[in-house]
Amino acid sequence: MFWVNASLAIEQSALSTQLLHAHTLHNHLDRIEFLNSINTHISESKNLELKVDFTILLAKSLDNTGQGNQALHILEQMLLQSQENTLQHAKTRLALGKILYNNHHYAASETHFNNALTTVKKSADFALHTKAINDIANLYHNTGRYYEGINLINRHLSNFEAQLTPDLLPELYHSIARLLEQVDQIKLALMYKLKKFEIETSLELNDNEKAGTLYAIAVSYSDIGQYEKAVNYFKQTYEIDKKSGDLSHMGHSLTQLSFNIHKLGDQDTAKRYALKAIDAFKASKSERNVAWAQHNLSLILTAQNKLKEALKLQTDVVNVANKAEGDYHLKNSSLLQLSRIHYLLDNTQQAKHLAKQVLKQAKKHDFNLTQIAVVKMLSELSAKEHNYITAYQWQKQLSELEKQYASTNLDKELAYVQNSLESLNKDILIKNSQLAHSSTQAKLTNSQNHALMILLALVLISMIFVIFFLRSHSNKTLLSQKNAYLDQILLQRNKLFSQIAHDLSTPITAAKLQLEAMQYNISPRDDENLERLDNKLGDINCLVNDLAGIALLEEATFKVALEKQCLTEFSAQLETELPMLITQHTFEYRFTNLINIDAVYIDPVRIRQVISNLLNNAIKYTHRPGTIAVKLNVTKKSFELIVEDSAPTISKQHLPHIFDHLYRAPNLATTNTSGHGIGLAIVKQIVALHKGDISAEQSSMGGVKITICLPHTP
Repeated sequence: MFWVNASLAIEQSALSTQLLHAHTLHNHLDRIEFLNSINTHISESKNLELKVDFTILLAKSLDNTGQGNQALHILEQMLLQSQENTLQHAKTRLALGKILYNNHHYAASETHFNNALTTVKKSADFALHTKAINDIANLYHNTGRYYEGINLINRHLSNFEAQLTPDLLPELYHSIARLLEQVDQIKLALMYKLKKFEIETSLELNDNEKAGTLYAIAVSYSDIGQYEKAVNYFKQTYEIDKKSGDLSHMGHSLTQLSFNIHKLGDQDTAKRYALKAIDAFKASKSERNVAWAQHNLSLILTAQNKLKEALKLQTDVVNVANKAEGDYHLKNSSLLQLSRIHYLLDNTQQAKHLAKQVLKQAKKHDFNLTQIAVVKMLSELSAKEHNYITAYQWQKQLSELEKQYASTNLDKELAYVQNSLESLNKDILIKNSQLAHSSTQAKLTNSQNHALMILLALVLISMIFVIFFLRSHSNKTLLSQKNAYLDQILLQRNKLFSQIAHDLSTPITAAKLQLEAMQYNISPRDDENLERLDNKLGDINCLVNDLAGIALLEEATFKVALEKQCLTEFSAQLETELPMLITQHTFEYRFTNLINIDAVYIDPVRIRQVISNLLNNAIKYTHRPGTIAVKLNVTKKSFELIVEDSAPTISKQHLPHIFDHLYRAPNLATTNTSGHGIGLAIVKQIVALHKGDISAEQSSMGGVKITICLPHTP
């Protein structure tokens, strides 16, 4: 019997050594192959703990290589075999819950985690107890229950501070940092990450074991907008992940690389990383993570203005998100992006419907930044539909949300300060304890205590000053916001007055010049000139009709009356009228006509208004002597109208804003030239009503080149 027992002990020791070796294999495929080679010996073993550890390690490796169903199967079998041993049964339950969690079966996962936690609380295995807490906190993260997760970990850290050894703390710090990031406590999250990295460095862990911390720190840099630093860290984690062969980790690193490079503006490189991330997640058979990577790709396609591709892809993401029960983070992000795409495609009703869905969910789960983004979009949608009353109501709600968010951020800053003070107090207590145990340093202890107390007093005074300053700054900010919104109300009521008054001057001037030309026999008093004069008077009449509805500012809008317009006749009128307007200001005038089709559908009155406004701007701001050029062209899809002038130009950073209401470029705003930044805003509005596009760029002539593209047909 002695020899039998000795033989069994030797065999068990050999199997334990082989299992330890399997843990050192970072490539999951190599690990699976090795574990399968010792599977028979493990099955014949009488050691239940060895069997459970073997099964958990094999299941983890199978799941990380996309074989989740097989992983669940072997764990469920082990759950039945381990029923007689409560601790091993709980350990198996935790592993089963983790695999279910990885495959997004959150309800079943939570049941197994809670059952295991109830068991391990009664045991002496504190490490397993801590693991259960950590797994449940991660589950709360993926189901949007961030504050529950934070409170769970904080209670564990507080209740078991003396028992939490350095090897147990890193994972808790990692989990609470992820949760804090979701409630916008970025600084506090970064503090926990740095603590984790400090512990891992002191434990002399290898690169694979520290990769998760590097990844987490990179996420924090991304959250605070330092995308270049984030990219450098994510590249390090990706290289480590490639060596380990962990497809899931590779996918996450690639997804983050794609997102941060997208933020830096290199969309082609970002797209390559996004496609690699999708392939990695597909190989690991993680539908939810594939959806996240596709959502990221949709952001890139949107930035590249490939809206139809982005729409199809984002619709697929939303379908996956709707199936992922409890995954509100993915659902809200995907619906919001889908709403943005519909908004850019002018599908305003669909965009509004989706945005309201997101707002409802964001309110339910207290996603403050999401609420702000959605309400801002709804305000823009209402303004785009010219429903200014509703737009103003959304703007008012947006103001309240931003004030509430600012106030909440102040509280978070104070919480961060308080946490820093508590950390400082703990450091002081530790230092005092160390000095108290050294009788030979009694005098040094007293002097250091005194210095530390002075330091603490100074820190407390500094914190009080900071708190006072933050509250004062917050009050000033709120007062400034109130004043700004009062100004906005007045601007909204007067905007339409300014627009129409601005446009009345151009046709009146043209009509006056036409009359003077006829009066002094410069132009004959024939039917053709009288008809042109009548057109100008008609333009003025249209503007006066717009002015008649000024009492209903919120509902007022410019309208276009599209009709089939002969381009030959239209261009001939322009070629005759425009020199009279330009040459009197001593500018050189160029007119190029490349039209090769008969007609397009436009509102000729409004298009003449557009041309007049553009030329008026060019005349006002072009240095004399100068040149103004007008070019008409037709492509396969559109009718193009191009107006460009000579110096001065506008800097590239200001060009995208020149069509905004009341905007004047800084280098022009200080000139003596009159104008309030309304003319180009009206031009943009008229072009939009024609479903056309307008853009501005620096001209090769030294000034500004404005290109308008209008569709041939409505």
